Amino acid sequence: MIDTNNKGAKLSTVAEPAAGYNDLKFYFSNLNTMFSIRNTLAIDMMTAMPTGSLKRRINDISSITKRIYAETTTPTVTNLLEKVEKDAAKNPDKWNAWDQENLIEMRRIHSHLSALPPDLYIASVQVANEGRKMHVAAMKKNSWEDAQPYIEKVVDLYRKIAKHKQKKFNTPTPYRALLMGYASDISDRQMDDLYDGLLEPLKKLYTEALEKQKSEEKGIPLDGDFSKADQMWLNRTVLEIMGFDFNRGGLYVSNLSPMTGGNPEDVRILVRCGDSNNFLDSLDDTLYQGARGLYYQNLPDDWITQPVGQDQGAIMLNSLSLLYGTIIGRTPQFFDFISVRAEGVFRQFKNKSFEPENLYQLKKVINATTVRNDADELSKIFHDILRYRIERDLINGDLEVKDIPARWNKESKELLGVEPKSLKEGALQNPDWFTGRFGFIPTNTLSHIIAAQLHETLYDNIKDLPSQIQKGNLSVVGNWIKDNIHSQGRSKGTFETIKDITGHELNSDALMKHLERRYLSSKR
Repeated sequence: MIDTNNKGAKLSTVAEPAAGYNDLKFYFSNLNTMFSIRNTLAIDMMTAMPTGSLKRRINDISSITKRIYAETTTPTVTNLLEKVEKDAAKNPDKWNAWDQENLIEMRRIHSHLSALPPDLYIASVQVANEGRKMHVAAMKKNSWEDAQPYIEKVVDLYRKIAKHKQKKFNTPTPYRALLMGYASDISDRQMDDLYDGLLEPLKKLYTEALEKQKSEEKGIPLDGDFSKADQMWLNRTVLEIMGFDFNRGGLYVSNLSPMTGGNPEDVRILVRCGDSNNFLDSLDDTLYQGARGLYYQNLPDDWITQPVGQDQGAIMLNSLSLLYGTIIGRTPQFFDFISVRAEGVFRQFKNKSFEPENLYQLKKVINATTVRNDADELSKIFHDILRYRIERDLINGDLEVKDIPARWNKESKELLGVEPKSLKEGALQNPDWFTGRFGFIPTNTLSHIIAAQLHETLYDNIKDLPSQIQKGNLSVVGNWIKDNIHSQGRSKGTFETIKDITGHELNSDALMKHLERRYLSSKR
């Protein structure tokens, strides 16, 4: 494990292990600044920007993207990177662990950018930024004929991108090349094996949980006045007990998907919140996105401008979000803490629907729904298998966009036991195929597995964890994660980090134990 307090890890070091390395650090520090500007423009687009400004904002983001691409792939940087790498290979004793990993990350960024011609890279960023609004428009129209041309454009773009990256990284399939961008340590074949191994045990657990649920009392639907202002006050309180620094970030309402963005000194957390919603949905978003905000705020200061000082990417971000939002945030102990605060905020004293046990029951209901956002955590795995199979075949050329709805309905019937009644409940609901996040979907399951492994390890490392959660002392969880994950930046890979922390390779044992305990056991 790399010591983050190692004096040799200071970015301000004058002496360099190889001539030209400090120049590389300057280049990549400048790159980090441009990423930060682009992220801030994108997050602003999701909240404060007038809808009529979309075209200009996309143009602004594209201009910065061109600079990012040009300055990273310029011959000066390319040649300098090769020169420093050769020197590092000849004189490894001159390099400390953080600088070595920083050089590796520089190469990774350069490789992924240089794998694409500039027009494809810029097009991918445009799609990522305009896709969310296109998805909202498609959902309103509820028409595949209207959405199909845009999705075909995105799929065609990413098939081209996948082929370029397949050639660059010598992957067995085009989809594997895209999966590398989110989960570099696993292949689509391994994902197939993982899902195949999980499917039957999950179906058995799902059937047993549904049967057990029939004999249990149903939770009382939440009843009360849930104004947006009151919900956001409660959300802010939860972020504060998680340890979020409001001097370096903020909480905002999104009319689109919840998300977190910005930069470590200006973290923007966006959650869904409406006057007609019950507060549990908005609270879920806050826990989920808050975990990401904490990650950004607690990255290693000494390396904050360098590649090695960034977060570990989609899998780890998602894992921590699921740990807070889906596992810890749905325990009886957490509801013991939150119910009293909710009663006060919404002025619902003696309201039985606000009692801790009722809140717990409401959040552990198994519901056979065709809509992933409405699904319980167990059913969501089936939703992810469905989406993974479809997008894998799409990118690999084994499925065409026009055939997605029929394929979706077939997979839904097979995996979930229900078919969508409309396109909004079916193929149109997935925003990733509008934004080009091909390869992201399977990270949901990988992250769920890691979150369960981390939860087991937290029990082993934090004395009396349930009572700490019951008191609302989430800082003990946050401090442990900060020491073991946040502060490590990208000095190690995700799967290596998990093995070091938990003592185990990635496996689904902890996830199955967690799901069995929550849905089949009377244990708390």
